[in-house]
Amino acid sequence: MSEREERTGGEVMSGSMIQWMGLSRAAERILGCRDAACDAVQEALITFWLHPPAHAEQRAWLVRTVVHRSLHQRRTRKRRRHWEGQSVAAQPEDCPICNPQRELEQREVAVILERALGALPEPYRLAFIMREVEGRQYEVIARQLDIPVGTVRSRLNRARAALRVHVRAALSEGGAC
Repeated sequence: MSEREERTGGEVMSGSMIQWMGLSRAAERILGCRDAACDAVQEALITFWLHPPAHAEQRAWLVRTVVHRSLHQRRTRKRRRHWEGQSVAAQPEDCPICNPQRELEQREVAVILERALGALPEPYRLAFIMREVEGRQYEVIARQLDIPVGTVRSRLNRARAALRVHVRAALSEGGAC
């Protein structure tokens, strides 16, 4: 046996199938999965090989390390499932691929709004589009249309009221069709 093998516990690292199976079974009982158990045992063996314990109880150290690695993997899987579950729950339902009915409803409402905007008198429509679509301030709209701010506000109020009536009527009739 070489000096390295003596130092790292060559008798444990020799690949004794009995010890491997015992470690693997212990990890599998904790994790409930043979593949995950093999991963935990391999991680423990690599740690054992790279950083051998200084004391004589190398088998006990290896078993304890396998148990700790297995418990760590189990906690990690539990946390991952928790956060992935929250991520799925927090996913917006506005995705047209995920919810085609919602996309269809939005299209119908858009058609109704376009028709309602088209039915507005031009002074109301201009004020409404400048404020609600373009996001301009009342003072800017007043300057651009060369009217007082009070007139802008009254036109917006009348435009909103007319749109409300038109949209309610269209929705009560059965939509955009």
